[in-house]
Amino acid sequence: MKRKIFLTLVLTVLMLAIFMLASCSDEDVTTTINNSTTSSDITTTVPPTETYSTKTDVRRTWEGKTLNIACSTYSSQPSAPWSVTELCVDYGKESGFGTKIDAAVLERQEFIKETYGVELNWIIATRYSMHDAFETAVAAGNVHYDLAMPRAMRAQSIVSGGYVYDLKDREFINFNNSYYNKNSVEAYTAKGHTFFVDGDFSTLSEETAFVLYFDKDMLGGDEATANLYKKVREGKWTWNELVTLANVYSNDEDGINTDMGTYGFYTASPPSRFYEYFGVNQAGVDSATGEWMITLNDPKVDDIISAIITVSTADWCRVAWGGSYGCTANPFSDYRLLFYNEAVSLVDPAKMNKNVGVVPFPMLNDEQGRYSVPCAMTHITLMCIPKITQDRAMSEYFLDVLAWTGNEYTTKAYLEQKADQFDSDADIEMLTEYIFPNITYDVGAGWESLMGDIIFNSFKNNVNNFDTEY
Repeated sequence: MKRKIFLTLVLTVLMLAIFMLASCSDEDVTTTINNSTTSSDITTTVPPTETYSTKTDVRRTWEGKTLNIACSTYSSQPSAPWSVTELCVDYGKESGFGTKIDAAVLERQEFIKETYGVELNWIIATRYSMHDAFETAVAAGNVHYDLAMPRAMRAQSIVSGGYVYDLKDREFINFNNSYYNKNSVEAYTAKGHTFFVDGDFSTLSEETAFVLYFDKDMLGGDEATANLYKKVREGKWTWNELVTLANVYSNDEDGINTDMGTYGFYTASPPSRFYEYFGVNQAGVDSATGEWMITLNDPKVDDIISAIITVSTADWCRVAWGGSYGCTANPFSDYRLLFYNEAVSLVDPAKMNKNVGVVPFPMLNDEQGRYSVPCAMTHITLMCIPKITQDRAMSEYFLDVLAWTGNEYTTKAYLEQKADQFDSDADIEMLTEYIFPNITYDVGAGWESLMGDIIFNSFKNNVNNFDTEY
C-alpha cells in the first residue's frame, strides 16, 4: 500500500486555518451607493459594451480620490521583465517594456483620470514580501493601500495574516468577465473564499508562461509546422508526439553528454517542474470537500514520472533537460535543437536568425483534457484588496476598472508587440488561443523547493521509486 506523504495532513490543516482566519476577520465596510444596477447586469464582454464599472450613475462617485496600489518588485530596482509595467513607465522615459506598452500604460492612466476623476498611485511597497509591507503599514496606522499586487508565492502568508478581503460575490466584481483569469479564480478559491485573482491588471503571467519554442526549418518547414499546429488545435499534441519528433533529431556521436550534438528537446527548468506542465500542481482543493491538500498523492504524478523516465537516458540532454542537469549551454541559438522550453519573455523570435514557432507543452495523454501552461509563481503578481484601504467599495470598483482597462490598453498593446516577433498569424494563434488561456496557477508554490526535492529523488538513476518511497 502506498505510504501517504506526511505533508498532506500538515498542509491541509494549515490552509484550512488560513482561509477560516481570513474569512472570520472579514468586516463589511462597504460604502452604500445609490444606484439601480445589480451585478446581474454585468456583461461578459469588455467595453465598449457596458460593464458595471462603466455605468454613468456611479462613475464619478470617488472623484478627487487617489487610488494607492501597492506593488512588489522581484529585484531591488523595478525593471523589465519582472516588474508591474506601470511602475516603470513615466512621461518621456522608456521603461524597457517596449514603446507600444509604454504608450498604452500612459493612455490607460489618462483615461481613468478623465473618466472617473481618480488618480492612480503605483507604489513600490516591497521588494519581496507584501506580508511585511502590510504589517508595517498597519503598524504605522496612517498608510492606505487600496489595492495590492503581491507576488503569487507570498499569497499564503498574506491570507494567514488576515490582511485582505474576500473578493467573491461582491457587488462590483464578476469573475465571469473575460478580463479575469478564470484559472486563477479556481486555484485561489477554497471553502467559498477567493482572496486573490489574476487578470489583465498585468502581463506578468503571460511574460512568464513556459512554452515550447521550435525551429520550423529543423522540424521540416511549413507543412510540418502546419501539421504540428493542427495537432495542437485538435487536442492531439501529447508527450508521445513530442518524444517521437525529438528522438529523430537527437544525436550525440560519442555518446557522452556534451554540447556538440543535436538535440530534440531541451528545457532550462529542472525535472521537478514536469508535473506542472502536465496539470498536476503541488497543492490544490479537493473537489469533494473543498479542503486544501497536497496533490503529490495523485496517481497521475506516478504516470508522469514513469513517462519521463521511460524516454530518459544517461545522456540527459537527449530528450530531457539542461542547465545544471546536463548541458552547459543553450543549443537552440546554435541550430542544434528542435524544441526549447522557456518563458515567453526570455526568447524573442524576431532577434533570432531562424524560423521560430511556438506551441504549449504537450498533454501527457488525451485524457488530460487541456494544455497546462505554468507561469513563474515567483514572478507573477495577483490582485487583492487590503483591509487598510480607504474605502472597500472604491477598491472593489476600481479592481474591475483596472482589469477591463488593462484588457483594452496594456494587454492589447502587449499582444500587438508579440505579433511583431513572429512570422505568421498561426504563431500568434498558438499564444492567444492555446497558451495564454491555459495559464495555470500553483498555490503550493511556497513549498516549491521541498516538493522539488521529493520529485527529483524519483528521477535519480532513471528509477521510478516514487510510488514505493512516498
